[in-house]
Amino acid sequence: MSQRRGEGRGARGRGVGRGGMSGPYAAGPGGNCICPNCGKREPHRAGIPCTSQKCSNCGSLMIRE
Repeated sequence: MSQRRGEGRGARGRGVGRGGMSGPYAAGPGGNCICPNCGKREPHRAGIPCTSQKCSNCGSLMIRE
């Protein structure tokens, strides 16, 4: 019994990978970044993850609202 390339036991799930920023990871361009330490809110800047921004009040890393 022959199988074509890409079929068979090891082919399950191929072609359906984790694409860039999709699914539950993409929050969109709007919203706010919030400091989990002091609660300060700042507008989210497109293209810059909140988790890489520091709070201007206390210096902690921000999280996405």
